Amino acid sequence: MGLSKVLIVAFLIFFKVDSVFNNRESGVVIKSDWDTDAFLDSFGLLSKYGYSPERISVTTEDGYVIDMFHIPRKGPPVLLVHGITDSSDGWLVLGPKKSLAYQLADAGLDVWLFNSRGNRYSRKHRDNLSRKEYWNFTYEEMGTQDLPAAIDHILNVTSQEKLSYVGFSQGTTIFLVMCSMRPEYNNKIELSILLAPVAWIGHLKLPIINVVSRNVELIHSITNSMGLYELFPFRFSKAHRSLNCFRLYPISFCNAGYYLHFGLVNSSNISPDRIAVIDSHIPAGASALNVKHFIQGYSSKRFQRFDYGLDKNLKVYSSKQPPSYDVKLVTAPVSIFASEIDWYSEVNDVQILKSRLPNVKRFIMLNKSLEFSHLEFVYGTHVQKLVNEPVINILLDDLNMRL
Repeated sequence: MGLSKVLIVAFLIFFKVDSVFNNRESGVVIKSDWDTDAFLDSFGLLSKYGYSPERISVTTEDGYVIDMFHIPRKGPPVLLVHGITDSSDGWLVLGPKKSLAYQLADAGLDVWLFNSRGNRYSRKHRDNLSRKEYWNFTYEEMGTQDLPAAIDHILNVTSQEKLSYVGFSQGTTIFLVMCSMRPEYNNKIELSILLAPVAWIGHLKLPIINVVSRNVELIHSITNSMGLYELFPFRFSKAHRSLNCFRLYPISFCNAGYYLHFGLVNSSNISPDRIAVIDSHIPAGASALNVKHFIQGYSSKRFQRFDYGLDKNLKVYSSKQPPSYDVKLVTAPVSIFASEIDWYSEVNDVQILKSRLPNVKRFIMLNKSLEFSHLEFVYGTHVQKLVNEPVINILLDDLNMRL
């Protein structure tokens, strides 16, 4: 496609974005909470709303330092795990009335907020690694190293044998990796709730994914030669840009990226009164190799380990092709939430996962009429009714607790 056609397509997409937001005024009045919350990290957000958090550092077997935020309560522990390029902030930025972390704590559960290696909170290593060495990881290491370290720490300090798990997007991917590659951890999971699960992604609907997947090796070699081992880094200055965007421009302009990247079809599905706060906290950092791993999954139509190429695959895996993750080994009880219009957790791919998991207790598919896109499982206007309340009820019922 020539440059002129690309520009035409971009214009048409932007026009579509503007049309679905045409019921909004051309400017937005920024509330005082926006100005405060946009600049607060997870500890600051929890403290502001009276939750007395703790910040805990845990070192993995391979030396990465993983930070978690803890909301101490007397109930059973529950671990919340964010999506790709996100952080613990995602479970907090909608505020106490809509964000799941606050509500679980209010229900008496002992809440732990995970941060995977490489995001804004988990960027240390016990050794003096070079940048290239540090960023040499994908979601496999998050599942085989980061999650086990976090789970072991939580169970040790709470004197519990099991915990409950809530993961969103990549947070579901690394759970499936952990339970298939380190199956002993199935016995440490009381129940798991997978929001918009991402494993098989052969039907991914992200724009230009076909072009990217065909050229992934070239793109990776270019970014590698430029020293771009990290993608989508967190920037403190983004809070200023986000606030200024919503002060100065039409909301359709500031929301355009959410349509392009996540299939957002209706501006009312991401709260205008919190969008600048959300935008100031994401992205929070990801390794280029991790993004490549996901793209490989799209190209191969398999939920597989990292593809190093023929020669190295033979050395690492003793096979030309990387092995698949054996999700039949995921024996922990699983509840799945998905949406019929999700671009990332596409309905056909979710059905593949469901058919191969041996212990699915619940399967909730949100109808396309709800216009519920991927990002809305954490950041949506309707997240309270469609996600939070059912998740809380599942946890309380299964743990024999009451509000």
